[in-house]
Amino acid sequence: MLFGPRVGIDTSNYTINPDERKAGACYAKTVTIGHSVRGGGGVNINQGVTIGDNRIIASGSVVTKDIPANVIVAGVPCRVIRPITDADHVGFNAS
Repeated sequence: MLFGPRVGIDTSNYTINPDERKAGACYAKTVTIGHSVRGGGGVNINQGVTIGDNRIIASGSVVTKDIPANVIVAGVPCRVIRPITDADHVGFNAS
């Protein structure tokens, strides 16, 4: 995984009930991040989200739900823009 600056991964949250919040009640849910994930600067990932393999998350996006692997996502809240395909190869050769 590779993330830009100011990325937030939030695993905890306060309860909705105001009396419970006043008492300091909070809860946590796991965030799962797959392989070969790229997130731009300022991305926020909410609790309980699973990020599939080979995903690109555009800068400033807020990930609130699971999104399938092999896609480009963007927005607030984040949504699928398009799949990643063979047409995205630019001919880069690392050797």
